[in-house]
Amino acid sequence: MIDQVSDARFDLDDAERSLDDAVRSLSDTDDDTVMATANLVDLLLRVVAAKRHLKDVESRPNAGPPASLR
Repeated sequence: MIDQVSDARFDLDDAERSLDDAVRSLSDTDDDTVMATANLVDLLLRVVAAKRHLKDVESRPNAGPPASLR
């Protein structure tokens, strides 16, 4: 179960890094209006899905480290 939590955290970190990179690459404009491309929307959905997956995995019984390591 701990491996599933680690994998879910890794997936979330990876998705967030990809989204951060995409947002950083947006050109600076004088206003706050940007066009969300299909790729950017896909990245946003990937982050949301990864967060939900991590929450689901962490909420399962015995998902965390043993009590002796907390």
